[in-house]
Amino acid sequence: MTVKQTIKRIIPIFVLKVLRKGKKRIADRRANYLQTKRFKRWFSRDDSTDKARVETRLAFDIHRLEKGLSHVDFRDGFGKGVLSEISKRMVLLEKVDPRFMENPLYLQGLAVLHEYQSRHKKDGYDLSEVESLFPVRIWNAAFEYQPGAPVNAGSFVMNALSKKDNLSKGFVELAEHRYSVREYSSEPVPQELLDKVYEVSMKTPSVCNRQATRVYQITDSERIMKALKIQGGFLGYAMPPVLLLVTSDIRAFMNNGERNEPFVDGGLFSMSLLYALEAYGLAACPLNAMFNLSQDRQTRELLDIPDYEFPVMYIAVGNFPESVPVCYSTRYEPEKIVTRI
Repeated sequence: MTVKQTIKRIIPIFVLKVLRKGKKRIADRRANYLQTKRFKRWFSRDDSTDKARVETRLAFDIHRLEKGLSHVDFRDGFGKGVLSEISKRMVLLEKVDPRFMENPLYLQGLAVLHEYQSRHKKDGYDLSEVESLFPVRIWNAAFEYQPGAPVNAGSFVMNALSKKDNLSKGFVELAEHRYSVREYSSEPVPQELLDKVYEVSMKTPSVCNRQATRVYQITDSERIMKALKIQGGFLGYAMPPVLLLVTSDIRAFMNNGERNEPFVDGGLFSMSLLYALEAYGLAACPLNAMFNLSQDRQTRELLDIPDYEFPVMYIAVGNFPESVPVCYSTRYEPEKIVTRI
């Protein structure tokens, strides 16, 4: 008889259960601690100076500028704070990447700055104040950057007619031409169309087919306005006709090892929703639900979300206007993200 078997015979079962629970609690706390510690060690801070984290900050600020450039109500002189950040990161990238002129993020910086310069030049707006934020070499390189170069950034105009036959398109074409749209026509979104979108999205895989994802469909304009005011990332845009909040029901998960699974399953379902919306010719934009404690409390109260659900993300939905500017949101080449083992 082994030592383990002997201990089991000597110690009462209820004591063994208590010991096992204690051991599991310690393991869970250690896992949570190590995950938090790893995140805090590696996330991109404002004062980060290594290449990967400088690129993270630069990508974030490029997209912020793209959103301003793609706004229907374009405002001359916008974004000086963002432009200052872009200048700072491009200078840092020059220092940490010897091949910065081949770096896609650096080139995106030039491309988005080029559109900013061109749009203001066309409007006859004086950019001397903005120009002073950049080293001369970067400002001039952006001015000379050619639109349509291998790496692009900024905005372009999308026409609703290009979405007319989406249901007959293959997945590759559909995916390649899906862009986030933040401004919509006044035409209401038919409920039967949304129901078809949900039906398609139900094919999304989930851990052991537990299907924990829930969707809150909001069409009341006042609640949409309140929800997005709390969310804080859709300021400056007219309210969408429909706002979806995707959540995950924590009761569908069985142990601390699955603590991240609500967001995995919720994220998978959200992407299915976005593709289904695109297929049925509806415009959409995912919006984060990374709430602080106050935002979380207010959102739960506003939408009557139970404590056992995690908010995953919002998705703004509407019909495409006749034409609408959207962000390029240039993606990396696959070689950047794939490691072959």
